[in-house]
Order: sequence, then C-alpha cells, then structure tokens
Amino acid sequence: MPNTTITSDDFPPLPSQAHQKRLSRNQTLAAQKRPSQLTAHYATLGDLPDELILAILNYLPGIDMQDFQLHTLSSLSLSTRNLHRVVSDKIYSTYDSYFCEPYLFLRTLISNPHLGESVRHAKFRYGDDAHLERKRYLPTARDKKIIKEGMKALDFPDWKGWATRCNSADVELDILHTAVLLHTPNLMTLDVEDGLISAYSRAKWPELIKKATTGEHFGHAHRFSALKSVRVDAQNMVIHHLVPILRLQSLKKLELRELSEIELDMRAPAELRRVLPQRCNNLEELVLEECSLRYDALETLIGSARSLKSFRFDANQESVLLDGSGVMLQNALWSQKDCLESLDVYHDPWHKDDEDPLHHGGLEQFPALKELKCPLRMVVDVRSGASATVLEFLPPALETLCLTIRWGADEELFLPVLERMASEYSTTVPQLKRLQLNIQVPAEELDFDCERLAKAYSMTSVELIVNLPSDSDDEEWGDWRTVSSDSDDSSDDSDEVNLYSDSDSTSDSDSEEETE
Repeated sequence: MPNTTITSDDFPPLPSQAHQKRLSRNQTLAAQKRPSQLTAHYATLGDLPDELILAILNYLPGIDMQDFQLHTLSSLSLSTRNLHRVVSDKIYSTYDSYFCEPYLFLRTLISNPHLGESVRHAKFRYGDDAHLERKRYLPTARDKKIIKEGMKALDFPDWKGWATRCNSADVELDILHTAVLLHTPNLMTLDVEDGLISAYSRAKWPELIKKATTGEHFGHAHRFSALKSVRVDAQNMVIHHLVPILRLQSLKKLELRELSEIELDMRAPAELRRVLPQRCNNLEELVLEECSLRYDALETLIGSARSLKSFRFDANQESVLLDGSGVMLQNALWSQKDCLESLDVYHDPWHKDDEDPLHHGGLEQFPALKELKCPLRMVVDVRSGASATVLEFLPPALETLCLTIRWGADEELFLPVLERMASEYSTTVPQLKRLQLNIQVPAEELDFDCERLAKAYSMTSVELIVNLPSDSDDEEWGDWRTVSSDSDDSSDDSDEVNLYSDSDSTSDSDSEEETE
C-alpha cells in the first residue's frame, strides 16, 4: 500500500476562518518587521472557528424543557464580544413565554429589529403552563413610547389600537404574543398551548395571519411567508377559527390537539367547504390528537391539502370511526390516496356487540403508502375466521407495518394470520422491511407462542419486532405511538430568564446588555 501524505491543503479553512487567516497574514508581516521576541500563545475559546463553537454549544446543558439553553447561552454572550457575536442569534432563535416575559421581549425586538429576524421558533403558553404567578412587568412611559413607535413603523391597519392595547395595564397575554408575531419575520414554527387563552371570543393570532395573507394593505409588516409548522392545543377552538392557518401557503405541518367540531347547524358543513375549498394549501403533514370531529369536517380538513404525505389520527369518536375497519377514515383520505406516504391511526377497542357488517379494503388502493400504523382489525377481516388474510388489504409500496393487538378486541386470535404472511408477503408487498407488533393483551391471556412468529420471519428479510405489555406499556399505545417532543415534564430549575434591559440601542455593544 503506497504511503499517503496528508497536507494542510486537504483541510481547507472553514468560512469563518477565511477572514481570520487574512488578518493573521497581515499580523505576521507586521511582526516580521519588528524585533523578534519569545512569547507564549495559549488558545482560548475565542480562537475557535464559529462553526466549532456552535457545535460545542449542542453539548452544553439546558433546562430539560426541549433542552432550553438560555442560561448557558446568556452567560457565554456576556463573556466576550466574539462569543456574543456567535451565540446571539442562537439566544433569540427560540422564544418560549414560560421563560421570558412577553412585554419585555416585545420591547427588545422593537428596539433591536435584527434580533427579531433571529427568532425562528415561538411557543406561547396559556392556562396552567403560562407562568401566571410571575409578576407582570409594568411599562414605563419610555417603554410605552418604544412600543408605539414600533407599531407605527409597521404601518399596518389599526396599529394605534394595537399599541394602546399592548401598553394597557391589564393587557391580555394573547395580545402581547400576537404583537411578538408581528416582529418575527423569519418565524418557522409556532406552538400554541391553549386553555383560557383570552377574554376575547377567539384568539387574536389567527386573525392577524388572516389579515396578513388576504392580499390587502398590511403596511410594512411581514406576511408569515416563512411559517412552516404550527401546533395548537385547541381546547376552545373550532376549524373555522383556524382557517387562516390552513390558507397559509407556506405551511407544511399542522398538529391540532383537542379540536372540537361538533356543530349541529346543518349549514356548517357547506360553510366550511366554502372557506376551506379542496386543494387550497400545501400541507404535507397533518396530526389530529384527541379531536372531536364530524366526518364531513374531517373530510374537508384533509381535502384542503394539495398533496398530503403524512396523516396521524388519535381519536375515539364513533361519529368518525363507525367500525374497526376504519372505512370512513379511508373514505376521508381518498382524495390523498395517490400521495399519502404515512398513515398512523389509533382508536378505542372494537365493540363486540356491533351488528353492522365489517367492510374491508381500500388501503391496497393507496399506491404511495409506505408506512402504516393501525389496529390489526383495520387490515384483517376478522369475521372470516380461520381463512382471514391480511395481504389483500395492504398497500403495494408498504415498507413498514406496525399493528396494535388490542386487549378486549379478540385481535390476538388472528396472530396466525401474520405468521402465514411470512411466506406470502413477497408477492403482494415485496418492499416490506419491518413488521412491528404491539401486543396489549396480558401474557396470561395470550394463547399464542410469539416464538412461532420469530421463527417464521427469521427466514425472510423482514425485521420483526414484538412488544409485549411488559416492555411496551406506554399508556396502552405501545412503542410506536408518536409522543410529542415537547412533554409536560420540566426541570425544577425553570425560573424566568431575564434577557432584557432598559437599553433600546441597536448596537452590538448595547445588545450585549440585553442579557442579565
């Protein structure tokens, strides 16, 4: 093997090092003109390239709530000008109202517009998680002037009213949060934990997005062109309130929790279809968790997307899922059958006393579906008894199949169907790579030896994963349930971090003083 010589040319400088290299060359030439003297040089954190410093920050401790690193970043920002320059964008990349007082944050963004451009993610909390015990900041006359001038500069409709409301002593959190949105033009993700959101009839932030996206005069305010993901804990909202979000062309992912759409007014379905027509948005991922929906509302919501790629549905509403086969859900998804790649469905155990005949089929007509997570009854005609099959109901492009065998639904009786599938799948679902079974039936009631499954699939290229209650007892969902990355768990060290001073200077030096 020939010798290989590695030179510095094999490692070109990082972008941030190019400027430093030019400065170093000039300093070297200047030093050569001076008498030589022996000096020791010790590398410090400030000597590292920006890219390496940012990589190191990922290993620094946070506060457990989504690894929130505000304390650490603030300390680094105060240490040197160079570190402030590197981390300031990261400090303001995420705004979480649990940690930061909204009025002060709004004042900071208005005083330093470049910091508003750094905000990429925002989380607004209401109800029990709103940190309501925190003493509200009382603005000074100078503060009120800053807010007023900031709203005036945007020149959007009713800017005077917004300035007045923001500066009032009893201002609603919803008003301040919505005002923050006005000053974050590069916002990419928005997470709203609802609850007792406002004394108003409905939340203000969807109304603001509606005004920004109708094409009418909106002054110098941005139009949410960067917003790609929205998650709403919509406890007191209906789909009509969220129509402005669903008409936002930049939106790719929408996650709704506890959305209620059970309006009995017969005119409601037609009105919803009017304001939310088919294929009116670019939504690619839709998540509905614990939502109460009528079938027509669900169909309209799904049909509003031009090309929905992923759909997750956690609900137990019999008005939507009238039988364990999920026929109505499949019908609602029919408009997306040519583009849907991932389907994740969970609902309550099958009602044994239901006398309506089961209807199966439908998923085999979804040509793009690669990942399917659902109860076993959704893909197996259990009333066929020993002759029941599963392959005829599976999409042809399927790569991952996760099935839940629920306790009390008699689905464990059809595990032999999955055993037979090991020798037959290659003709119907040849791309199948993974089969995961989440068995919720207690071991003492399971009259089937899972070793038979392991043996059958050991002779195939399919990876088999069997989760029994002892190792997949995650609220009876099994390991495949998608759990939100933003859990309710938080560290004891979750006090507010004060990023904001009374300085309104836009200079870098004064911006450093924004951290305390």
